[in-house]
Order: sequence, then C-alpha cells, then structure tokens
Amino acid sequence: MAFLKINSANIYYELHGEGDPIVLIAGLKADHTAWIPILNKLAINHRVLIFDNRGTGRTTDEPKHFSLENLAKDVIALIDELEIIKPHLVGHSMGGAIAQIIARQYPDDIRSVALCNTFLKFNESAKNGFRGILDLHKSGATQTEIIDCILPWGFSSKFLGSDKISAIRAARNENPYPQSAFDYERQFQALCDFDSRSWIDQIAIPVLVLGSDEDITATLSESEEIADRIKHSLFVSMPTGHASQIENPAAFVEKLQNFYCGFATFKNDNSSLIF
Repeated sequence: MAFLKINSANIYYELHGEGDPIVLIAGLKADHTAWIPILNKLAINHRVLIFDNRGTGRTTDEPKHFSLENLAKDVIALIDELEIIKPHLVGHSMGGAIAQIIARQYPDDIRSVALCNTFLKFNESAKNGFRGILDLHKSGATQTEIIDCILPWGFSSKFLGSDKISAIRAARNENPYPQSAFDYERQFQALCDFDSRSWIDQIAIPVLVLGSDEDITATLSESEEIADRIKHSLFVSMPTGHASQIENPAAFVEKLQNFYCGFATFKNDNSSLIF
C-alpha cells in the first residue's frame, strides 16, 4: 500500500503475491477494490499490481481533464518505476480501452493483454445510461441513489436478484473515497473520446478477449468484434453481466489462467502460440 508520483499525479497502488506479474486496470468509476474478488486467487501464483486510476480512489492529480492515452502513460510509468518486467495486462471495461492503447503503443513492455467486457468505442446506449449517472452526481444524489442506478448496467438479471447484491451495495456505500462529480465527469469524457476502430488490427501481441452473455454495457457482439479484428486473439465468454470478475470470480480467474498456461490459436494459419 503506497503512492508513487507519476506524470504529475500521486498514484495509489498495491502489490500482492509473487510470481509471473499481472497488472489489473479498472474501469469507469471503479478503484482498485474492483479487483478484490479475484485478487487472492491470482496472488497465489502471480505478483499482482492493483491501483487507482486518475479520478478514483486515493489517487490525486491536477484538476484538469485527461484522455485515456494519459491513463495508459500512467500505467506504463507505474510498471517502469516498480521494475515490473513484461507483465500480463488485464483491463476491464474502460480499463480494457486503456489496455488496447498500451498494447498498440507499448507492445515491447508487456507480455499479453486480456480485454474484458470492453469495446472499440463506447456504444450510444451505454453512453446515455452513464451520462445519466453524471446527471445524478451533479444533482447531489446520494451514493445509494447513484449505486442503484449503476447496478443494472453491471450485473445479470439473475445476480441482481441474489442476496449478494446487498453486500455490493453496502460496500459501495461504505467506500471512504467516493468519486466526486468532477472526477466522474473527467473519466466519462475520456471514455467517450476513445475510439480504437481505426487501429485495433495493429495490435500484434497475444490477446484474450472476454465477453459476457448478459453484458448490456459492452455487449457480447462488441467483444466478438474485437476478437475478429485482432489476429492473435482468443475469445471466451461467460454467462454474466458486465462486472464478470465480481459476478463469477472463480470462472474469471480460470479463463485467465487457461490463457496464460495454454495455447492460443492464430486465426489466419491455425498455428499455436505458447504464453
């Protein structure tokens, strides 16, 4: 549990476990705690870096707008400062967009990338839904009101009806570092500006694309399109909503481990690549 001064920001981070390094990049409105459900499972065999992006949690920076390219530079700077050699990246939602940028611009610095519940461009339906969250922030809504509006975008109908959802709601309410309206708007605008459609096929490192059957934020068809556009990719799906690592952490970790320990099939020539 520590901070690093990086690119005019004070980044909060944590390192857990030992072994093959993995860097986890959280999504819109999520801080490092979004990875708690899978952290202990991954830390058994990996050195795991979790952190708060600009605009969330305990990370602080200059009060100005940023792009996802800025957040990608933060990740690379963290990796360099902490002397983490060729980690696997795992990006969820907005974190998956950041991971796409890193995979394209810094391929020599990472070993592989997992793009989880993400997109080439934030679709209009989800954009309108999360713009409504911004309106709630600006109107002075309570954390409970904001969380209750986010939950349907994050989880499957079955999970929303389970007793687990009350624990998630309580944990968000008890967050000692809730996101401000200003910080949410900064992240939301950066995400709306992201568009990888013109360059996604330039990614040439091993990629796992994970989609979810009931994801309405980053739909399964969007995940399939990413996999279709990246030559060296493996596509897998889960019967969950958007927050797949929270809804089914055991299956999420199993998908990652199979990717790291097994083979990925090259689409064009059916050859195999060992990770």
